[in-house]
Amino acid sequence: MNKFSETSDQYRQIQIETSSSLDLVILAYEALIRNLYQALEALSTNPASHDVFNESLSKSQQIVSALDDGIDDSQGELASTLADLYQFARAKLIESNMDKDVEKLKALIATLEQVKVFWEDSRAIPDEDMVNESIQSEKKVTVDIAR
Repeated sequence: MNKFSETSDQYRQIQIETSSSLDLVILAYEALIRNLYQALEALSTNPASHDVFNESLSKSQQIVSALDDGIDDSQGELASTLADLYQFARAKLIESNMDKDVEKLKALIATLEQVKVFWEDSRAIPDEDMVNESIQSEKKVTVDIAR
């Protein structure tokens, strides 16, 4: 491991240890989206790197599972909506892996980027109760599971 990589890893560890729950969710979305872009890039190389593609999707599935495991079931409709989103993401990851389908990955990335922006916008609301009210009343995440 080179010195830059070690420094980057140390910074990331400190960032994780000092982040709020909301910040950790945003970091997870950033890592998830980054892995999906790496998977797309792996398929676009000539010849396609299926090992990198599979590894990137595997990491993405782990992140989705961690996000799903972190859902607070006491949050009612939000918890249910997020569980549906993560189930949708898992299904698209599996389909994309089986079919090596770039368009399904791009659609999933677009959806996850919208959700990440929502979480980032929620960070600007100072009171946690206001965040929960905002989540439920103003910005409901809907996912077309039929896609």
